[in-house]
Amino acid sequence: MKSIFIVLSICLSFIFALNAQSSNVIIHNYKIDALLKESEQRINVDLICTLAATEDLNSLQFLLNSETDLLSVSCRSNSEWQKISFSFNGKDSLLLTSDKKFLKDDYTEIKFNYSLPVDALNDTILLLDRGHRWYPLIVDQIFTYTLKCTVPEKYEVLTSGNLQTVKNINKNSVFNWNCNKPVFKLPLIIFNPEVYKRSGLISSENILDFYPLTIDSVNTENILHQADVILSYFSKTIGRYGRDKLTYFEVSSFPGINVGSGLLTTGTQSLEMINKGSKDFLILTIAQQWFGAGVFPDFNKKGFFFFSISLPHYLRLMYLRDSEGEEAFNNLLLTPMKRYEEFAGSGSDIPLIDVDIPNTKEKSIILYAKGPFILNKIEGEMGRDNWKSFLADLYLAFFGKIMTYEDFKNYMKKYDETGKVLILFEKLMSEKGMSERL
Repeated sequence: MKSIFIVLSICLSFIFALNAQSSNVIIHNYKIDALLKESEQRINVDLICTLAATEDLNSLQFLLNSETDLLSVSCRSNSEWQKISFSFNGKDSLLLTSDKKFLKDDYTEIKFNYSLPVDALNDTILLLDRGHRWYPLIVDQIFTYTLKCTVPEKYEVLTSGNLQTVKNINKNSVFNWNCNKPVFKLPLIIFNPEVYKRSGLISSENILDFYPLTIDSVNTENILHQADVILSYFSKTIGRYGRDKLTYFEVSSFPGINVGSGLLTTGTQSLEMINKGSKDFLILTIAQQWFGAGVFPDFNKKGFFFFSISLPHYLRLMYLRDSEGEEAFNNLLLTPMKRYEEFAGSGSDIPLIDVDIPNTKEKSIILYAKGPFILNKIEGEMGRDNWKSFLADLYLAFFGKIMTYEDFKNYMKKYDETGKVLILFEKLMSEKGMSERL
């Protein structure tokens, strides 16, 4: 139980690091050219963001690290770049303003030229992720990107997507990455391959990479083989894994697993627990490759945490049911509900659909315990085969897209001949306590 709450608190750190910003634009793509100046402990970035406004706008609001030395911001007009005004109007908050409107539905290219201070690598690792605000972002957006990153030749570069080319130029290495399937965050890892020696596994169905820091080769191989089995299960049960490979990168700076699309930065403590037999870390975060980091919940909207936490937890239980049997499944489903029963229906309880952020013990238990229990009731009403077909249909329709709460319910109707399933689902999601018997 304790281990799952560690995963719950860490694997969604991309959420807690952000405010409730929502947008009136759609970001499509980033094109990034980054240069690590190791002696200056800075990264110089030229970045082009392609977006479209959903209404006519005079200004755009991004998140960008306040320590950024922002040299210029320009907007393409016809074939020319014209500078536009910018200012930091709060902590990590960047406001762009222009006399010329950003017109509704028009594709707009905005170019950022800036320099960002970074910590010394000490010949080991530099890790920048969404919470570092190292690129101008809007939190409810998904996007594709290309990344060109130039580093001293003793380092390598890792991010989501696929490595296209590596060139050595004047004692530097230039890495070109392409991520052509949408993601919700853009990680950048610069590391010393003498310290992180890659291990890989290519099975009949999957490709996996592992960059260990402390874990020995035997345990690395064990984790890769376990991950391969879990990936294959969800591919068979829900739909083919949507990324070309799954990569694990060990870090010692936090205890959990930070989930990205196809890339999991994994704490040493979590890896040690996996090697001691705790499968929860592996199963949950791989399940999130299907729902959470494959099909994306609608940020800060109704059902967001249900889809990013409760649904992957239930997928974890499904895997354990099919691998360890019904008794193990029932125990893992019902034991956490005892925690929920301690406050069910009380002033500390709220309907699951009203959980805005799991910032209390009670909200976390609602998402972790009650959420999967609700999904089990829905599976029972729908029938196991229909339930799996429902999940497969959702995944096929929404991989690489944002799925709303209404989308989920509309697809549920397709597998609800009597109408009883949707009625039950809405009742369980909107009530305090649990009217359904355990």
